[in-house]
Amino acid sequence: MPKFKVGDYVERIGSLVPEYMQSGVVTRVIPNDQGLDLFNEYEVNFGNQVVAILYESQLQATKPNP
Repeated sequence: MPKFKVGDYVERIGSLVPEYMQSGVVTRVIPNDQGLDLFNEYEVNFGNQVVAILYESQLQATKPNP
């Protein structure tokens, strides 16, 4: 079962994350075909026309930016 759903606010985990791709909103959930939750993919909109597809292990939940 996917950890995040469409509309959830998330931020990327990692030390090499560009500043413009730190926080975003999940716009699509792509479940893993074999049912492995760690490999669920999420399309995340970071604003300014930046959209990326990331694995669940690269994201954590966050609150919306004011």
